[in-house]
Amino acid sequence: MVRRRLRSLRSFIYAVAIHGIAIALLMLSLNLGDPSPASKPSSRIVQAVAIDQNKVEAEVQRLKEAERRKRKDEQARREALDRDVAAAKQKRQAEEKRLQELKQEQAALRKQERQLKQAEDKRKREEKQRLVEEQKRIAQEKALAKKREERQQAEAEKKRLAEEQRKKAVAEKKRKEEERRQRELAAALAAEEKARAEAKERERDQSEINKYIKLIRTQIGNTFNYPERGLSCELLVKMVPGGDVVDAKVIRSSGNAVFDRQAEIAVRKASPLSVPDDPRLFQQLREIQFVFEPKV
Repeated sequence: MVRRRLRSLRSFIYAVAIHGIAIALLMLSLNLGDPSPASKPSSRIVQAVAIDQNKVEAEVQRLKEAERRKRKDEQARREALDRDVAAAKQKRQAEEKRLQELKQEQAALRKQERQLKQAEDKRKREEKQRLVEEQKRIAQEKALAKKREERQQAEAEKKRLAEEQRKKAVAEKKRKEEERRQRELAAALAAEEKARAEAKERERDQSEINKYIKLIRTQIGNTFNYPERGLSCELLVKMVPGGDVVDAKVIRSSGNAVFDRQAEIAVRKASPLSVPDDPRLFQQLREIQFVFEPKV
């Protein structure tokens, strides 16, 4: 629409310009003609004007024709230009469409490549994950097999050690039992031997003690001074090493106080009493109890 308005404005300007040129030529022909005195006849003026008018009209017609041809040429040029523009536009649109299609194809290709790459990456990841899982599974199976084997070996070793320990315990029990039996037998034999030895020793000691008690009684009887006979009392005599009497008392009375008193005095007079030099035997005589019954 703007282009049509510009063409209309341009045609109007051309028409105005043509009329202006025609008027200018008419004026120029009037001014440049032969000078005529004022007294020339008006017929000549009218004739000149008529002639000039024909020229002007012819010129105007020529100019119009030229303008028409020019407009026609311009129209043809514009139409050719419009065709060129339309063709160029169509070509540009076709090129743009082709470029758009190419872009779409490239985008589709890139998308397809991305999808293929993503699919390949996914496949690689899945394959890698599968390999990792497979390696993990194999490692776990190996670890389980190793643990199972170690457990079996440990159980076998445990059983072997337990059996060995059991055998050792049985052997140790037998050994200890035998040792205990031998100890008990030896102890029994030793105890029996000791008992026999102690019995013999006690028998010897008692014989010695009886001998010394008899001597002590004799010593006390030799110092006893009491005319009445037939009485007896039980004495408790305490001595120190060497036979010195430290205490003498009647623990069972004869029923006669004088007799009892004389018995105690007789013990002290007989001090030191006869005692063995062997300290072991003396320990059995350090404190003695015996019945004192003087002979007639």
